[in-house]
Amino acid sequence: MLRLNIRHELPQIGMQIRRGTLDRAAFVKPQIHTNNQQASSNQWITQPQTDINTHDSQYVTGKRTMLELARERGQKGVSDARQSTSRHTQTAWSRINNGAKKGDDLKSQFRSQLFRDAVAETVFNLQWTRGAEIYVAEPQVVGEPDVGDVTAEIQTAPSADIQTTQGGVRTYIENEGFLRQWVTEDYYDIYA
Repeated sequence: MLRLNIRHELPQIGMQIRRGTLDRAAFVKPQIHTNNQQASSNQWITQPQTDINTHDSQYVTGKRTMLELARERGQKGVSDARQSTSRHTQTAWSRINNGAKKGDDLKSQFRSQLFRDAVAETVFNLQWTRGAEIYVAEPQVVGEPDVGDVTAEIQTAPSADIQTTQGGVRTYIENEGFLRQWVTEDYYDIYA
């Protein structure tokens, strides 16, 4: 008679456990940062300044700037041109109106005009001279004092300094299970 022999073994699961540890736990010390700006007077004294105005006293003696000289000569030239034009126009009309009349002596008129135009012009104009004007600006204390600044900034950490080793579990199949079957005749096998 045939006998059915069966042998089986269940699978085994292995586990490797690593426990979590707290390696280090310490609080973080607060840090202080300071900004120290020293106070200072931040003031100084200006230098005394002097200004000497000699323009009026030099103007009387004939010293002028180029602008003043050009302005004076330009005004004098315009004025002389107007006077000469007016005088020549009047003389011309007088000669036109009186030139053809009997007894009009043109020669004496020209001679008197020649000597009238040759009148000597004044060379010197004496004027009282003004003295030089001296202005003195006194020294002054300027600037604003700086009171300085002392500030402290404290920096703290939001949490303690914690270092840990992470725990974990690793599972693996230590033994694979099996199921074996075989047939024997007239007896049972204990092990196969």
